[in-house]
Amino acid sequence: MQTFRNAAAVGTLAAALLLAGAAGAAPAQKPTRDLWGKPIMKQPFDTEPFRPIQIPDWLQGTTRLLYDIGMTSAHAEARAAGVQMGEIGFSNARYATYPSKLLEMDPSLPRDHTDKQIAAFKKHGIRIIAAVMPSQHARLYAQHPDWRAIRTNTTTIPQVDVKTNPEGGELCQMGPWGDHVIEVLAEILTMYPEVDGFSFDGIHHGPAEYCQYCRAAYRKEAGAEIPDVNMEDPAFRRYQLWVDRRMERYIERMQKRIKGIKPGAVLVTHTTNAGRFGHLRDIPRGMSTRMNLLFDAPSQEFWMDEQNRGNTVVPAFANAYIWAVSNHRIAFSNPYLMSHGNPYSNDSFPGHEDLRRILLIMTYGIRPNHALGWRGHKENVLRDVKEITRRARWITHLQSEPWAAMVMSEQTRNAYGRHPMQVEDRYLANVLGVFRTALEEHLPMTVINDWNLNAADLARYKVLVLPNTACMNDEQARAVEQYVRNGGGLVATVDTSLYDEAGNPRDDFALADLFGVHYKGILTTGGDAAAKEKLDVEFLKGLDANYWEKRKNIFDFTREKHALFDHPRLREYLGEWPAIFKGQAIAVGSPSPDVKTIGTITPRQANSQNVPAQANSQNIPAVVVRSYGKGKVVYMPAGFDSAYYLYPYPYQRILMAQAMRWVAPEAPPITVKAPMSVHSTFFRQKSDGGERLVVHLYNDLNSSANHAKPDDDVPLREEVVPIHDITLTFDGYNVSRVHLQPEGVELKAKKSGGKTEVTVPKLEIHSMVVVELAR
Repeated sequence: MQTFRNAAAVGTLAAALLLAGAAGAAPAQKPTRDLWGKPIMKQPFDTEPFRPIQIPDWLQGTTRLLYDIGMTSAHAEARAAGVQMGEIGFSNARYATYPSKLLEMDPSLPRDHTDKQIAAFKKHGIRIIAAVMPSQHARLYAQHPDWRAIRTNTTTIPQVDVKTNPEGGELCQMGPWGDHVIEVLAEILTMYPEVDGFSFDGIHHGPAEYCQYCRAAYRKEAGAEIPDVNMEDPAFRRYQLWVDRRMERYIERMQKRIKGIKPGAVLVTHTTNAGRFGHLRDIPRGMSTRMNLLFDAPSQEFWMDEQNRGNTVVPAFANAYIWAVSNHRIAFSNPYLMSHGNPYSNDSFPGHEDLRRILLIMTYGIRPNHALGWRGHKENVLRDVKEITRRARWITHLQSEPWAAMVMSEQTRNAYGRHPMQVEDRYLANVLGVFRTALEEHLPMTVINDWNLNAADLARYKVLVLPNTACMNDEQARAVEQYVRNGGGLVATVDTSLYDEAGNPRDDFALADLFGVHYKGILTTGGDAAAKEKLDVEFLKGLDANYWEKRKNIFDFTREKHALFDHPRLREYLGEWPAIFKGQAIAVGSPSPDVKTIGTITPRQANSQNVPAQANSQNIPAVVVRSYGKGKVVYMPAGFDSAYYLYPYPYQRILMAQAMRWVAPEAPPITVKAPMSVHSTFFRQKSDGGERLVVHLYNDLNSSANHAKPDDDVPLREEVVPIHDITLTFDGYNVSRVHLQPEGVELKAKKSGGKTEVTVPKLEIHSMVVVELAR
C-alpha cells in the first residue's frame, strides 16, 4: 500500500529521532499470512485496490468485552460473569502509564503499574486491549509545533499553553505524529506481548487538515491547494474523498506494523462513522465508512438520549448499520446509560432499561461491549454480561438470511445531505422510513453500503431498496441495472442516482433508462396565508409561526387500480378517497411506453376538500412501475419513505412494504406474525456443529406508553409487558429441530406443504428462535 511519509517529514529532526527510537523499540517484522481480504469498490484517489483487514479467528468467538475492570478491581467478578476481554489504559493526553521510550510516563505511577494491571487480567484469563490516545500528547505538542493539527485554512500553527492547558491540543494523525503513534503500538506489543490489541477514542481526521504535511501531500497527489471547508463547494467535496484515503492508509500502515509483530493483534476501537445519530449528522465527516473495514471490529458508542433520537427507530438502525459497515463481519456497540443528554447524566436510570439496550444490540447481529464505570450500575452490568453469555453460542459466525437489501449511502449522506442540521430531512428520513417499514412489517431486510452495489453482492438478494440514494457512480448504476435485468426487484425513491459520488448533479438520473422516466425538476407547494381562514378558531390558538413553514409540500395522493395497492388495510384506511401526503416530491416525465403511473399527487390547495379519486384534475406521477428484463421496478418520485419517518400515516408503511413484495421474484422465506412493536431479525449461522437459522425477537414495548412530551422523551423502561403467541413460518427449509433460546425450550413444529410453522408462547424481552437445518 502507498504510504505518505512525506520527504519533508522524514527530513525533520523530529522524524529522525522518531525513527531512531523506534528501531530500538520493536524487532523486525515477522512474515505474516496475507493480511487483506478481497477488494471492494474503488473510490477516487485509490492508488491500489482497497482490501478489508482479515480478522483473526480468535476474535470471532469473542462476544464479551467489558471496560473499567481494572479501575473497579472486579477481575474475578467479571470473569465469573463470562467476560473474555477487557481494556487497560496505556496512554492519555498527558502521559503514558508504562515506562515508554516514546512517550512521557506519568510521574505519579510506579514503573511496574502496567505489569500489575496485566498480571491481574492474565490471572483471570481475560484478554487485554490496550487503550491509547491517538490524537494528543502534551509534551510532544509542545516539542513539535509542526505536528499540530490545523483545522482552518491558515499556515498559522495553533498555540496552546500546556501549563494552563496541561493536555495540550490536537495533533494531526496523518503526519509524523501518526507515524509516532504506530511506533508506540509496536513498543507496547514488544514490551507487553500479552496485549491482544488496541482501542482508540478519536481516531479520525477533522473536517479539513491544513498542516504542512497534508498540504504538501494534497499538492502532490491532487495538484491543488486544500480549499476552505464548504460542503457546497465541489472542490472541498473532492478534497474530502482524498483525506478519507489518506486516513485509511494510516490505518493500513498501523495494521501492517502491529500484525508484523503479533499476527493475532487486533484493532477493536470506537468509530466515528457507524450509525449513532450524532455520527449520521457528522458533516463534513471525520472518516469514511470504508475505514471501518480496516478495524478488526469497529465499536459504536451507542446513545439513546433525546439528542440521538432515543425514542424513535434510530437506535435500532444504529445497530443494524454498524454491522453493515463492518461488511456484516464483527462489530461491537457500547451502550451509554444516559437518562438524558442535556444535561448529560445517568440520574435515575433504571437497571431494566440497561438490559433492554444490551438485548437490542444483540438483536441486530452485533456484540455489546459494556462498562463497569457507570455510577450505581456495577451489579446491573455484570447481570447483563451473564445474559450475553447465555446467548453467546448463537451470535457468532453469522450472516444475514437474505431477501431484501436497503442501501444506506454514505456518499449521499455526506455529499448530498451536506449540512448536519438538514441531512435528516434531506436524506436520512428516507432510509429510516424504509427501515421502520421493514421492522414493523417483519420483512427480512439487510442494511448494505455503497460498496455493496456490485453484481456479486447484490446477487444474494431478491429485492433492492434505494431510498433517495442520490449519489451513485456509473459503475454502481450499471450494477443496479444488471441486477434488475437478471431478475432482481428494485424499489427506488426521489433523487436516486441524480448525483455522482462526489455530490455533483447530473442532468438526468443515471438510472433513467431503468426507471423509465426522466427528471424534470422539483415540486413545492406553499402554506397559503388564506389557509388560516379555513382552520378552526380554537385550533389556531395552539399554532406558532413554524406551523406555516411546515405546511410546505402537501399533496393529495391518488391511486389507480393495481395489484400493488391490493391490500385490505389500504382499502380500510383510504377507501376510494385521496390521502394526504406531506413530503419530498420531484417532477418526472417522458415515460417509456411500458411504464405505468399507478399513483399520482396533486398540490393541496388552501380550500381543498376530499374529493373522489376520479375527480382530480392534475396528475403528477408519484408511483411508477414497469418490468425490466427479468425483473421489476417501482420508482417513487414522491418520498413516501421519508414521510413515514417525518410525518407518517399508516398507509405509507403498507405502500412501501407492498412495493417490496410486488417487485420480489419470490416471497420472503420467513414470515413473522407479531405486533409491530416486535423487532424480528434473520440470520444464518454456520459452524462445525451444523447449519441453522437464528431469528431474534425483541419486545420494544414501553409500559409508560410515551406519555411525555415527545421532543425530549427518552425510553427509560422499568418493567416488561410480555407478548404472547408469535407465529413464525419457514418456507422451503429442511428443518430438523426448532428450539427457543436462551430459555432452552423445544418448540413444536407443524409441517405442511414444504412449510414449517412454530409458535413462541411468550416473549419477555428477547428470545431467539433457533432452527436446526438437516444436513
